[in-house]
Amino acid sequence: MQINITTDTSQVRAALQKAAGQVPFALSVAINKSAELAQGAVRKNMQQVFNRPTPWVLNSLRVVRSSKINLSARLGYKDKNSVESARSMVEPHVLMSKRHYKAMEARLLSMQLIPAGWNAVPGAAAKLDKYGNMSAGQISQLLNVLGTYTEAGYNKANATTVKRLAKGSVKKNTYGFVYWVNKVGSLKARHLQPGVYQRVKTGFGSSLKPVLIFVKQVKYKRRLDFFGIAQKAFDKEFPAQFDSAFDASVRTAMPKSQGGQL
Repeated sequence: MQINITTDTSQVRAALQKAAGQVPFALSVAINKSAELAQGAVRKNMQQVFNRPTPWVLNSLRVVRSSKINLSARLGYKDKNSVESARSMVEPHVLMSKRHYKAMEARLLSMQLIPAGWNAVPGAAAKLDKYGNMSAGQISQLLNVLGTYTEAGYNKANATTVKRLAKGSVKKNTYGFVYWVNKVGSLKARHLQPGVYQRVKTGFGSSLKPVLIFVKQVKYKRRLDFFGIAQKAFDKEFPAQFDSAFDASVRTAMPKSQGGQL
């Protein structure tokens, strides 16, 4: 004995086709969500491996999002690889390369006050912000006096600024000083590290205080495993993110008469 059972499967086939059509959308959603979680993982590690990273650096990561047409997301930096950018600051710690020139160093280099292959780091007399970076005000003052602030034909270097600093301030209880550059290879002051100094004048004579010290460029070791951390986080999160996105997309696509289920 046998019985042949037949039924109309058109609704089931139609439902399956609709479900299949949701796959690209679900993939795109899962890729984007996983990339965002990978972004968070890299950002968290940056806080651990770098000494007091600024919010500007921590917030520099961005996700170029996927779409149904282009099922690929990209994690990178918001800014271009300019002289002074978050990418240029972080990249040497990822690729084990030499540090890029900062904007201040590029100007010192253009004025031949620092040779190629050298960097400038804060000295004992440098004013630092809460992140350990030299204050913008002191950098501006230093470049002003050294005559390197010459953007777009505008030169702020002038004798008035030099005289004001040399005079000091009784009200602020500060001694006067002048900036002096001890160039790399100088024989006159070879007992001092090359750099930019404040020659401070007091009632007892004068003294030298280092503001910037010139050091040879070094190749950085890898401190941030950017690619490894991002890939590990993505691989961990993607399966669950896809399952969630696919389930949600199928429920949305199914007719209400079918209860939103296959």
